[in-house]
Order: sequence, then structure tokens, then C-alpha cells
Amino acid sequence: MSISQKIEDDFKPIVQELGYELVYVEYIKEGQDWFLRFFIDKPEGIDINDCEKVSRHIEPILDEREDVKTQYILEVSSLGLERPLRNDEDYFNNIGEKIEVSLYKPINKKKKYIGILVSYDDELILNVDDIKITFEKANVSKANILLDF
Repeated sequence: MSISQKIEDDFKPIVQELGYELVYVEYIKEGQDWFLRFFIDKPEGIDINDCEKVSRHIEPILDEREDVKTQYILEVSSLGLERPLRNDEDYFNNIGEKIEVSLYKPINKKKKYIGILVSYDDELILNVDDIKITFEKANVSKANILLDF
């Protein structure tokens, strides 16, 4: 189990007690710095005060952990408007929405597709310019909701 998964599992109930959903945790090196990012959500949305509240609550608990040995920058954030689709529930909840899909292996020499999510079962089906394209789940490296303004 990765360190981010371990932290996510440990902190889900803590964040939930505060009235938020801990969607996922990311522990990643960017340049010289390590970042520990908590992505939170709640039905009515997240603002800066929510992020600050969660950060102040979890920071002292994180400081006591032995499994994070490097110095890191703690960030607590919303998922953002163009949030990633990370699990089956995210995909099911966004059927009919416009998404961008990135692939591990290209299909028709393309690794990125933008379209309307039509179906998500054994495979993912997108309507791209009135053409339905089917993707194997294992070939999807990431997917994000796209908003039209």
C-alpha cells in the first residue's frame, strides 16, 4: 500500500468528522519539494475557510506520524471545477457530461479525446463529434470533467 493510500485510509474518518469527504490524498515530488495534498469535498462545495479548517485539524496529527519521513508542504484543496474522475462512482455520476480522457496507448494515433460520457460499464464509451468511441478501462490513464463557459 502506498503512503498516500495509507494516509487517505487513516484520515478519511477524521475529515468526515469535520463534515467533509476526503476524496483522495496525493503525496508527490515536484521539483525539489514534496507535497502532501488532501482533496476534500462536500455537497455545497468547498471554500478557503473549509480548506483552512481541515488543514489546521490534520496538521498536528500528521506531525506525529512516523511513516512520512521527508519534509513536505501540506495542501488542502477542493477538487476544482474540472475535477478528475477517479473511481466507478465518479464515472457513473457523470454520464451525460463532457469529459477529457487521456490514454496510455493511442487509438487512431490519438492519446486524448474529448466527448460526452455515454456509458461506463465494462468499458467507457464517449460520444466524440457524434461518433461513439469505446475505450478499455485499463487504457485510460486519467479522465477529467470539462466545463463549457
